[in-house]
Amino acid sequence: MIDREQIWQKLVDAGLARVAGDIARLARPCIRFRTTPSDDDEIPVGASKFGGLPDVPKDFLWPEWDNQPLSFLGQINLAAIAKNSIVSPLPSSGLLSFFYDCEQRTWGFNLKDKGSWRVYLFPNQLLHRASYPASIPDYARYKPCKISTDNGLTFPGWETLYIKPLNLTDEEHELYWAFGSTEGVQDYGHQLLGHPQEVQGEMQLECQLASNGVDLGNPEWHQNPCVPELESKASQWTLLFQFDSDDDPGWMWGSVGCLYFWITESDLASQWFENVWMVLQCT
Repeated sequence: MIDREQIWQKLVDAGLARVAGDIARLARPCIRFRTTPSDDDEIPVGASKFGGLPDVPKDFLWPEWDNQPLSFLGQINLAAIAKNSIVSPLPSSGLLSFFYDCEQRTWGFNLKDKGSWRVYLFPNQLLHRASYPASIPDYARYKPCKISTDNGLTFPGWETLYIKPLNLTDEEHELYWAFGSTEGVQDYGHQLLGHPQEVQGEMQLECQLASNGVDLGNPEWHQNPCVPELESKASQWTLLFQFDSDDDPGWMWGSVGCLYFWITESDLASQWFENVWMVLQCT
């Protein structure tokens, strides 16, 4: 349970009384993940893990993009965390598994990027540990890690679609940034659900536009006549998972950045992960 009255009081004390109620209502819980280096042999099949080899059904075909196999990032055993009310939007069982381009060639700017990441929901039963395709380079075979979890509280970034309607003054922007620093909002990490910890700003609109064919790599994308209608539906996107750069599995996204996997609220409710959109942000 989120104590929104306590959050409201903290915001008031931080000098944000005018918008304290609005921001308190926007707070979202999440589950944070921490890694511990391990060996695959020490991690049971079907357990949550980062790196190493994935646990997959017998008929699994390793995903490829642009004629290259994707790298395995990690898997989350949903049954192991199902009692936590934070994960109520997710299925109560299954293995949620994430893959991404081993060369990090895509950033989520263009519809052509789709396929360079994949998210699967596997049943917990009849899983086995896969073997790497021979063509995956050694640097893209991430080191296996056990993971531990704890609960976190997240707030929307100051550039997001949630905060913009509040029309913060310059002073309120500074106070909100200071509040976020105090409350750990800028502490990046691995995270399931909640508000993302942005490196380069708002992403919901980016997901909505790029996944619907607007090329955000084109500096004139604002002139696309589809933008106004698409923009009105950007708030449907919600964070599924955030992978931070981490020495334990041996990955760095861009220059000390994060991978963000987004899903629409309707797809999340339908437990449909085919259309998840990925964004890479870095410093």
